[in-house]
Amino acid sequence: MGASTDHALGRNLRFFCKKESAAGGAYGTDSQEALTGAEAAKVLSTSMEFTVARNDRMDSRSTRSVQERITGKQEVSWSCESYILPAGGTTAPDIDPLIEGAMGGAFGASVAKTYNLTDTNALPTVRMARTANGVFREDLFGAYVEEMTISGSGGEEPKISFSGSAFNYALTGTGITEGTGSTATALITESGNGVNFMVGSSITFTDGAGSPADQNRIVTAKSSDTLTIQSSSWPDAAAITPTTYTETTAGNPVNGITGSLTLNSVTLPVTAFDVTITNGIKGLSDEAFEKGTSDFVAGYRSVKGSVSVRARKDFIKSLAQRYVQGNGTDPTDASYDPSFSSIPIRIDMGSTSGKTVVIFMDTAEIDFGAIDVPQAEEAVLNLPFTAMATSSGGDEIRIAWNQ
Repeated sequence: MGASTDHALGRNLRFFCKKESAAGGAYGTDSQEALTGAEAAKVLSTSMEFTVARNDRMDSRSTRSVQERITGKQEVSWSCESYILPAGGTTAPDIDPLIEGAMGGAFGASVAKTYNLTDTNALPTVRMARTANGVFREDLFGAYVEEMTISGSGGEEPKISFSGSAFNYALTGTGITEGTGSTATALITESGNGVNFMVGSSITFTDGAGSPADQNRIVTAKSSDTLTIQSSSWPDAAAITPTTYTETTAGNPVNGITGSLTLNSVTLPVTAFDVTITNGIKGLSDEAFEKGTSDFVAGYRSVKGSVSVRARKDFIKSLAQRYVQGNGTDPTDASYDPSFSSIPIRIDMGSTSGKTVVIFMDTAEIDFGAIDVPQAEEAVLNLPFTAMATSSGGDEIRIAWNQ
């Protein structure tokens, strides 16, 4: 906060997410899905970006100047990053809606305390919001996860990150009521401050004593400085602020100095690793008479990653096994063909019983990467890999929490 005027501060950011009961979260209606403090999650960083295409009018005219623009499609994108935060017991992590959005399988649905992939096209969508110091609030509706990455390097704490798009967006600022109102009455803000609100905004009225008089009310329509809101009543000159909630979160960060990475039963002292699930989602944003994305289709999924380890003599085999050269010299002989084997990879993060997170990739193929040889320091083996499924599909990766 500033000395005289409130400022949004990153250290005061509050982030909330929940799985939507229906894609889109009933955006901008009286039944719009609400968030609560129990749906808070601690994050290191977040980004929410809302853009609307404005296309220059390009038909013939007497001047070279642009005189008019045409409104095109809207796009909503987002990302966030968090520590790995196991809470112990059978408690799902706070970031659970995003993990489920990436993998499809619910926490513990198939195996206790474990996330499994699903081949369903109907990946869950997420209702998401962030607030800062009562200065602004951003809401996303129908958010879907295109990528999820778990990574670690050196002695730094392992992190999990997500990115994707969403159907709709709402930005909420502040204002002051002019006159009293109730359920069927449009709310008038002080002149010019109607721009601080959008359809889908979640607002709170504050009485003269500074206490919330009515919270979590939804803007269902707006015209200039006139807002129509969900059932409520308000006094004259009441402050209108973005709704926020008291956070309830759980879990402690896994450190970067305990754990292990095992590749084909060999434990490697890796310098860095990452695993990324990419869902291949196609947002359906090309339909006529729609302002933006109205739905999505999940395409082919990939699970890829990489491991970096110093080029120690006994680790060269970890690189060499990516390609086993054939024995023959005649290209027409079957023994001439090289072979490419699949190996298991396991990553353990943490060592505290009941608060360890384990990634299993039972069938991974090592891809091709260069050996980095610096001028004077030790060489590094780069081991990119692709995790594959068995014939049944959907089992290329599983992530176990609270182990």
